[in-house]
Amino acid sequence: MAWFRIIIFSGLLLLPIGCATYARKIQNVRYLFESAQYEPAVLELEELASKKDNELLLYLLELGMVNHASGKYAEAIEKFKEAEKIAVLNDYTSISQEVGSVLFNDSTKEYKGEDFEKILINVYMAIDYTLLGKWDSALVECRRVNQKLDVMISKGKMPYQYNSFAKYLAASLFESQREYNDAFVDYRAVKKWMSEFPYLSGPLMRVADKLKAEEELSGYLKEFPNQRNYRLAQGEGEVILVLEQGRAPYKVPDPAFDLIPMFIKNGSAFERATLRSATSERSADAEVLFDIESNAIRELEGKIALIMAKKVGGIAAKRAMAYGIGQATKSKDAEFMSFLLLLATDHADLRSWVTLPAKLRIARLTLPAGRHDLVLDMVSSGRQMMVKKWGSVIVKAGQISFLNLRVFD
Repeated sequence: MAWFRIIIFSGLLLLPIGCATYARKIQNVRYLFESAQYEPAVLELEELASKKDNELLLYLLELGMVNHASGKYAEAIEKFKEAEKIAVLNDYTSISQEVGSVLFNDSTKEYKGEDFEKILINVYMAIDYTLLGKWDSALVECRRVNQKLDVMISKGKMPYQYNSFAKYLAASLFESQREYNDAFVDYRAVKKWMSEFPYLSGPLMRVADKLKAEEELSGYLKEFPNQRNYRLAQGEGEVILVLEQGRAPYKVPDPAFDLIPMFIKNGSAFERATLRSATSERSADAEVLFDIESNAIRELEGKIALIMAKKVGGIAAKRAMAYGIGQATKSKDAEFMSFLLLLATDHADLRSWVTLPAKLRIARLTLPAGRHDLVLDMVSSGRQMMVKKWGSVIVKAGQISFLNLRVFD
């Protein structure tokens, strides 16, 4: 039976011990992306996506983000739409893939996406539609965020901080379109979750005033005594900057049990960012509205018990498979070596959407109607520098203009 043992042994060597990790596949793309070399990053991602392997969802998400950052919002939306379809399909369990993931590792399965990643698909589509001026489509995506959150809640999953960003964006769009009832509903929803957000009280009180909701407005005046100048003066409009800060956390094996993934913060020297007019003293700090980093870490921590149980069950399944090989070959050596090789195939699933920022921030600046040169100053590691300048931004009376920027420091 020596020949049979050799065959078994050789076959086990061919088992999926682990091809190149997703982080290694995407390493050059990250470099190109962060150095604003968007076209070569897209080309490399499209080549990876053409293989249609288990990371297809991630390649589409990265493509969406690269196009978004380069200002190709329509192209970004198309990639995010494709990604959303894949995410829905991947939610259905494949028995063969589940068996393979138990016997070998989770990388043998198609990547399904973390819950916060699925939410952010629609968040980014909402942002991109907004930047294209397609308000109705942006609002549709905001509503889809709410629908996804409702489903997660019904399944017992906590969406963490809900997603005030989508609600706030929707409220701002409604307000800009003078749909004050809808704006009021969404601003009040944000108040339940983030009542201390600096750019909430003013718009909330302004919309209540527009609707002549005197009782609510009276309550807000008491609750926010420092927010007296909530009305826009005649001929004034606003600018909202969506600032994407830093890099998303990345997954590493947990030192306590290296078959379990954990998120590590990616670090940032960012301290403060201020949007200001180049020709007046008006300015607004960029405040955190959605902490992607904290949500990612908290969500994964909530899944650790299930991942741990699966890994322990996987070890038992590997032992059973090795025992079967030992019985077939009548060799304890074959059983032992088979078990070791099967163990060697396992590792933590370290896949994640790596081009995401760590935080989504909002700066909201009131300005007279007309054209304005705007500047974003950022304090990083104690040093202040001008990060971005926008020339001739058009501000319309009673309306909101939207800007977007990604910074990594």
